[in-house]
Amino acid sequence: MNSRFGSSWGRLAFSASVLAICAASAVRAQDAAAVKATDNTVGIPAELVVTGVVKKTRKVDTTFTIDTIDQREIQRLSPISTADLLNNIPGFFAEGSTAGEASNNITVRGLPVTGGYRYAPQLIDGLPVFQEPDVPFMNNDVFIRTDLMTERVEAIKGGPGGILYSNGLGAVVNYTTKTGGDTFEGGYKLEVANYGFIRNDAYLSGPINDNLHFAVGGFYRTSHGVRNTGYTADRGGQIRANLTYKSNDDKTQFAVYGQYINDRTAFFQNLPIEVPGFTNPGTAANPIVINQNTVKPIGLNFQNGTTLSPFNRYITQFGEYGQRKTDIGDGIHPDFKTVTVKFSRELDSGWKFSANANFTSGSSGFNTIFTGNDASTAASFLGNRFTNDVLQPAFDAQWQQSEGNPNNAPFQNRYKLATYFNSLSPADFNSNYKQPILDSGFSRFNELRSAWGNATAKAGGGVGVGAFYNDGGAPVSASTNLTFLIPWIVQTKASSSVQDFRIEKDLEFAGDHHLTAGFYHSDYSDSYNFQASLVVSTLDSPTRLVNMSVVNAAGAPVGPSLSINGSFLPGFYGNVVSGGAENYAGFVQDHWEAFDHRLKIDAGFRWETEKSNIVFQNRQCCTSLLPANSTTGSPALNEIQEPGDQKFLNQRYNGHGWSIGANYALRHNLAVYALASRSFRLPSFNDAIGFAQSAPITDPVEHITQFEGGARYQSQIFDASAAIYYNKFSPRSLVNTYQDFKSPSCSSVGGVPNINSCPQVAQPYSFGIKNFGAELELVVRPPFLKGFEVKNDIVIQDPRVNGSSFLNVITDTNPANGNITGYHFVTISRDGRRPGRLAALNLNIQPSWNLKPLTNLPIKLYGQYEYHSTRYSNADDFNVTLYPAYYVANAGMLIDLTNKMSVQLHVANITNQLTFTEGDPLFNDLKAPDGTGNRGVARPLFGRTYRAFFSYRF
Repeated sequence: MNSRFGSSWGRLAFSASVLAICAASAVRAQDAAAVKATDNTVGIPAELVVTGVVKKTRKVDTTFTIDTIDQREIQRLSPISTADLLNNIPGFFAEGSTAGEASNNITVRGLPVTGGYRYAPQLIDGLPVFQEPDVPFMNNDVFIRTDLMTERVEAIKGGPGGILYSNGLGAVVNYTTKTGGDTFEGGYKLEVANYGFIRNDAYLSGPINDNLHFAVGGFYRTSHGVRNTGYTADRGGQIRANLTYKSNDDKTQFAVYGQYINDRTAFFQNLPIEVPGFTNPGTAANPIVINQNTVKPIGLNFQNGTTLSPFNRYITQFGEYGQRKTDIGDGIHPDFKTVTVKFSRELDSGWKFSANANFTSGSSGFNTIFTGNDASTAASFLGNRFTNDVLQPAFDAQWQQSEGNPNNAPFQNRYKLATYFNSLSPADFNSNYKQPILDSGFSRFNELRSAWGNATAKAGGGVGVGAFYNDGGAPVSASTNLTFLIPWIVQTKASSSVQDFRIEKDLEFAGDHHLTAGFYHSDYSDSYNFQASLVVSTLDSPTRLVNMSVVNAAGAPVGPSLSINGSFLPGFYGNVVSGGAENYAGFVQDHWEAFDHRLKIDAGFRWETEKSNIVFQNRQCCTSLLPANSTTGSPALNEIQEPGDQKFLNQRYNGHGWSIGANYALRHNLAVYALASRSFRLPSFNDAIGFAQSAPITDPVEHITQFEGGARYQSQIFDASAAIYYNKFSPRSLVNTYQDFKSPSCSSVGGVPNINSCPQVAQPYSFGIKNFGAELELVVRPPFLKGFEVKNDIVIQDPRVNGSSFLNVITDTNPANGNITGYHFVTISRDGRRPGRLAALNLNIQPSWNLKPLTNLPIKLYGQYEYHSTRYSNADDFNVTLYPAYYVANAGMLIDLTNKMSVQLHVANITNQLTFTEGDPLFNDLKAPDGTGNRGVARPLFGRTYRAFFSYRF
């Protein structure tokens, strides 16, 4: 038995007891028939939607595109995350949910992949659980987990989403919570998987009296992680409850909802890859093309390998707080409480008033490890460390000393000179090294700097750098692969409050009008402390932290270690931020039906204002935590970055948008529609952080102009929905930060600036997209094959960048030895290019077959084939890299043991497809450890997984 699965049997005790109770209840239970609401006129589903409309509407009658996923479909799809679920909505791309159960990225209809849910806010019961969906290190999905309390999910793209809700530039997703009915009902689900995964879901709902109803439920889950972390990587859950009141005349409704989530999930990042060697950098005309048949892992397998392990779970960091030991196993850790209150009252005069509000407060953690693109053998890796991090810094300090201005050298360089090398007199240094370098026009600079290191090493040591395992201290062999890993440790405190007030009235004028006027207010705050580290690790499985020390000719350590508990730079970059925003908005929406209700028109307008405030501190290099005048101790304590000067932003922004759409019913089950809209997005919290560092932005408000048209048809044999759209996304105002190597404040040696000593420049620039696209949804139910259905979703698009340019700093190197010789600026433009990480073609085919109508067997079979075409790397402006197309095949079986009890088996990635959802660009000068191929980092699909479910409902 798989040890990762077997080690979790102890956690099944509670699950087994619930199973026994459910089984006993099932024996005594009476059969109950499920009734699905239908349109009695035509015998087709009358699916009602509530998102993006001011009154419940049939999906076929909407003036915009809306997709729905109900609890039955969620069960069949068996998503491992919120993003994995949304990936089944045409126009959404969630990159395979390869980050894990939380903190994935999604994009909608070709909008740029900027991280998280920036253009697709997530709502629960019509309100955002957190007002701002683009907060650093706190993606919107950290608040949302679907469970048995999730009634359905509705997603709209464009149109009225930007009128009725904030930030709905690309899409709005609404999760509707189950509420109590007039009869008691409940359910329990046990889920297990072959990676030590155990999850319990339950809910109970029903009446308290004729007017008052309740529902309560939630889940708890533990798991080792889809990738083998070697410890319990995922643990936690949520509980949700609500009370709903409805008056006898149905005109007064009141509800209170509560949710508490406390969950931890591992966050998986890129893994090292090797591709066949190439010599020229990729260009837009001739990109580097990755072939998944020739790409190879470096140390960590693509199926379930990860840089996370028990040996690097605890990271040592230093900063303004002193020293701390942080737990990477804490992962993505939301701990939030949300309370929602909803009230509506309809008067006898026909006026309807509603007031909805929620409040969310808590904390979130973001502890994970990113992968550096540094994979090489220990011999090569440590040789570079000696040259780049010991020998050269010490030589540079010696050079400044000979100039008579030793304090012009960074103190960490002066410290390395004092710690590891004998400082020569200015006269000896000038005659043996400096003057020959000047005479040669610096052509002998690197040669003589290397020779100096050997000649001036301290007696008995200083001839190289060695590596030793952090756990136990044994030496690392020269052939072992090493790399830098980058832990990110973030702690966030946040709160958000939202109030939505609406007045509605039906009027008759050239048809029937349903008018809605609304007022919206929100106020949120966020404060976080982010610090990165730089650690050195093996690329074995499991990965192990190593310490580095200067060694003598025998390989024995001399002097203090270069690292502390595996941390080479225990106080690396990051920032400290606090702030928030307050928003006020007003909107109007008219739903107009004419020509015997065959024509439906939705028209709306929204105006919103936002007051943002930010206090920003960038971590600056460098603070020394060594005692004054110390000449011993780890140099890791010499380069601690602590928060610098505060920068402030206090700014108001305004935006407005409109939408108009029409739907005309050609027949009772056939309609055509058209939509035009201009939506906006006010600057996010993330934007405000950038604006606090840069020059004023001319127009920081983002806009998207969208035109869409299509047709919908429903019948018992097949349903079809086709849409053609054009989006013009006005250039987004971004901030590009670079080091100004031309500044006279830069320190330099041999005419080469020390780039880390140069001041940072924050340069505003723009990034827009135009996109033509088409979406086709087709559901076929062949009459000759009872119970069989196949759902087909096809998305074709052609997003192209427009209006983008910014400066980039390029490093010049000596081709003979790779040493840095200088820097130069280049102007980057992505215009006319497809944005990174976006596919031009996406397919999602989902066959299912209920065998009972044909064979009387209570078995449902289902499958899924998902395909995504080629995508460019994260950075598509230089070293252009094209990642391969890929597919994922899933399948499963659901067996109804009784009318109340069922079991399900689900296999994801049946073919064990090995490919990448996204990755960094590949560089022609970065060689793989074997010296023949080239290396990079990319995030692979999860390998094949098996899951089993037991469900009981009454």
